[in-house]
Amino acid sequence: MKKLFVIVVIYGLFLALPGTIQAQESHGNALNAFVKFGDNSSISANYEFAITQDITVSPEARIWFSGKNDLSIGARGDFYFDRLFNLQEPWDIWGGVDMGFIVSGDENKDDFNLNLHAGVEYKFSDMFGVILELGGGTTAAGGIGLGIHF
Repeated sequence: MKKLFVIVVIYGLFLALPGTIQAQESHGNALNAFVKFGDNSSISANYEFAITQDITVSPEARIWFSGKNDLSIGARGDFYFDRLFNLQEPWDIWGGVDMGFIVSGDENKDDFNLNLHAGVEYKFSDMFGVILELGGGTTAAGGIGLGIHF
């Protein structure tokens, strides 16, 4: 039942919304890639689509390098606090939630994940930025990363 719920949510976010997507910033949508080190080392990526000036949704994928190289595929939503805090470029601050399925090398271990996260980005050019994101939940997320703005 929960897999059906996630499929419906992901379908709604990424197939029903394209006509309502607007650019969040003057340089548009962003591809973000993260690396996390330590016991839960992983790499992840997401592609943000702006829904409003302050809200984005993203398809997301993460692979862990420990154990059986589990893969998580899902979606995330972020709220940008820039206007609320009167924050000027080159900074962005956001908070959000991500969810998805963990597809494991162990066939008895597939599961659903749900996480909260908060992040900050410093854009050192119109196209590139450095990201720090922290989070936690059923699969701790976050790390350091690179934002590529289109």
